[in-house]
Order: sequence, then structure tokens, then C-alpha cells
Amino acid sequence: MNPVNPFASKQKEDPRQAAFAAFIADDASVQELRQFVSNLGIPKAHVARGGVDAAIEHLSRAEKAPERLVVDVSGVAFPLAALSKLAEACDPSVQVYVLGDQNDVALYRTLLQAGVQDYLVKPLTADALRHWLSAADDGSVRRLRSGKVIAVAGTRGGVGATSIAAHLARFLTEGKGLRRVAYIDLDIHGGAGSTLLGMAANQALPEVLDNIDRIDSAFLDRTLTSKDGRLFALAANHSYGDMLSDANGRIGALLDILSRHFHYVVADLHDPGSVMADEAFSQADIACLVTDRSVHSARALSRLIQHVESRPRAPALYVVANAIRPATRGRVDAKEFAAAVSHPIALDIPYDNRWPALAEDLGEPLASASDLAKAIAKLGRILSGEAQPQPAGGFNVVSWFRRSA
Repeated sequence: MNPVNPFASKQKEDPRQAAFAAFIADDASVQELRQFVSNLGIPKAHVARGGVDAAIEHLSRAEKAPERLVVDVSGVAFPLAALSKLAEACDPSVQVYVLGDQNDVALYRTLLQAGVQDYLVKPLTADALRHWLSAADDGSVRRLRSGKVIAVAGTRGGVGATSIAAHLARFLTEGKGLRRVAYIDLDIHGGAGSTLLGMAANQALPEVLDNIDRIDSAFLDRTLTSKDGRLFALAANHSYGDMLSDANGRIGALLDILSRHFHYVVADLHDPGSVMADEAFSQADIACLVTDRSVHSARALSRLIQHVESRPRAPALYVVANAIRPATRGRVDAKEFAAAVSHPIALDIPYDNRWPALAEDLGEPLASASDLAKAIAKLGRILSGEAQPQPAGGFNVVSWFRRSA
């Protein structure tokens, strides 16, 4: 009887389910890595010829993101730009290893600081691979990959914070990238966010908080609501009068966990003065404060800015002025409002009397002709670092705004 080859079945495994995937630029290295994977008995492995573009194509077809991804940047003129493109398609939870032909210490450190697990210079050898793929983190310069947490809050009810948060979450999944975005509605009695996204209001938030210590990718995929596998919603639908049981300390932990599985986490803060909101602000990379140009909002916004900026690790702060009524005579000028609150306005959204209500009722994206849709697209590019804000009021942009992606 012929002996059974323990690795024969692995050749029949679906690459879309690979837990280990590698895309290598030359045949010799492909063969070396395949032999290493076979000898080590790594399950669900897929090694193929290619580079960053092949890795992105694989990720777009994968049924589940691999746990580890090896990508070759040999011969690439601008490896950091190529890997930035890969980051748009690769879940933050994936451990990314980079293979290249440049023996450059500066490049190595930059890659580790960007969240790459490790960098190895060719040629490949079995000993180098064994040390490379099993090396422990020494904690020197390596930084864990994580997505951005965006906390959105309004100065008062009715200024459009939920509309902006929900449509922003939807916008961030668009484009050629393969971003995964989580939208969290912290109105525990059933906020409008799920309706805006065309999803049924779920009761997943309490379940997730109760199981904070056992959250993994499978748990999130099973628990969060999604229509397309890219935009996910997490909400609560408690009866009026009921409250979350002891959520203190767990909202911050939840946002930290979600940032390891999603490119962006948009937290819609129903009450910016609550304990949950305070944890969200402390965990956030970006705070987006939505206001109208009323006297009350000016006062509330000034206090809210101080509240957000007082924490040890303050998020980058952006103020969005949203016109919730038609323009009238005597309306406060944007520059005057910015001066009154001592902070520039990153974006001034004009009044849109038609499309937002229609989109909410249908649970569909805003029409391309919508002024709000155009403003959300601009806001998304600002928050992702693709564009710079043009603040009203003559403030120094560099001192007030930090690139966030």
C-alpha cells in the first residue's frame, strides 16, 4: 500500500479559504516558500506568483481574510505607495509580512511603524523563513495594524449627526479599495442609523458587550448586520426605560477590538456627555463634532471641544457645520461662528431639503445630485487624509488639523 501523503489534500483546498497566503515575484522563491509551507504542515496555505496587485485580487475574492499574508515588493519603485494600496484591501486583523530586495534599514523601520509584521530581504532560505514567520515581537518599533475610530457627536438633537455618521460610514466603503467599515449606534433605544443604512435594527450591541472577551472575526460576522459584507452595523433596541447593564469600561474595549477587524469604525454618539461617549472619545482617532450655527450650539460646541481635547490622547478634532434650515437673513456667518468657538470649521454643509429625507425613508444611498452627498464625500476624503480641509476663520491649518490616515 502506498503511504498517504499528508499534504496531498492541501492542493485541493480552495484558495479563497486560505489562512496563509503568499504572493511572490519570482519562481525560485515561490518554490522555496511552498516547500517550507509543506514541511512545516501549515494548513490552508496558498502560495502563488505575483505581487501587491495579485494579493489585492486574492483578497477581493477571498471568502475569509487570511490570518497571515506574505507579499513581495521586489522591483517595485515605490513600495510604501504599493503597500498603502494593499492596506485599503486588507483587514487590520491580517498579519502582513513583506518580502523585498532592498536591504534598507530606514525602509524596514518605516514598514514596522506602519503595522507590517516583518520585512525580509531575498534570497529566501528555510532557516530565514522559519525565523521570520515565527519571530516574536520585540516591541521595539513594531506597531499593531489597526483601523481608525471616528466618533461623531452633535451639539444637540436635530443637527444631523446621525445622518452624517451613517452616510459617512457608507461612503468609506466605496471606491476601488476593499474597506470594511463598522457603524455603531450608541442610541440604545433604537437610533435612526440602521434605518438610514437600509438595515433592520438589531439587538447585537448588548450581546457583543456581554461577550467582550470572546470576540473574534467569526463572532463579528455572525453578530453584526451587513448587506454587502463591507458595511456592518451594530446597534441596540432596548425598550424605553431599560438601560445597558454595566457598560462602563466595555465601550472603549469594544472599539479597540473592532479597530483590529475593520478599516474604519464610525461611532454615532447619541449623548456626547454620557459615560459611553466619554469612552468613545478616549478611544477615537478622530472626533467629528456636528453643529448648526445657533447661539445654543456655539455655547455647547465650545464646551464639547474642551471636553474632547482635555483627554491625555486627544483625537484629531473636526467641526462640521450642517445647515438644517434654509438660509435666512441674519444667519451667523461661518467665519464669525468659527471665531466665536475658537475653532475652524472643517466643512460647511448647505441645506438639502429633498434628498436626505428620501434616502432615509428608502434606506438607500443619497442621490449623486444631493448637496449632502457631495459634502459627505468631501468629509470622507478629509477624514481619510486624502484631502485637506479649508477652514473658515483664518486659523493655522497645520496646528489645528492632523493627517489621519
